[in-house]
Amino acid sequence: MKPIIHTALGGLAAVLVLTGTAAANPSTADPSAKRAVPRLSTIDSAPLDLAARPGSEADRLARQLMAREVARARADGTDPLVLVGMARLNDVKELLFVQVQSPGECGSAGCSTVSFEYKDGRWIRIMDTVSGTVRVATSRHRGMPDLIVDGNRLVWDGREYKNLG
Repeated sequence: MKPIIHTALGGLAAVLVLTGTAAANPSTADPSAKRAVPRLSTIDSAPLDLAARPGSEADRLARQLMAREVARARADGTDPLVLVGMARLNDVKELLFVQVQSPGECGSAGCSTVSFEYKDGRWIRIMDTVSGTVRVATSRHRGMPDLIVDGNRLVWDGREYKNLG
């Protein structure tokens, strides 16, 4: 009697596992089901994540774009900490945010955060700010979302971000 119960329970477990897998993955249950592409949504209260990402493509690019600042820090005898973050501004535009942290690059107001936009095959520096939390706002000016840096709203003037004042 025990082998029959064991076999029946094993079969039931297999059915439950397969049913659970099909329910968890709708594409296997229905091949015509389309997967939703995740989209980055930002709200005024969502801070940009600046973090050290050694060896990443963003880190390599940031070090290349900020080569002068990194070289200056090394000449002063420090190995600077390079923080990077990306923010999607619309379907095609992304900004690269870079903060180089070293005694020479940071002062009483904090460390400068720089942002770059990829345009016409090259990265263009479009904003320098002082330290502070960077947030991508839902409001827009000239097709680009406003940025909120340490509580100050910056708007796109068609060429660069400027403080509303």
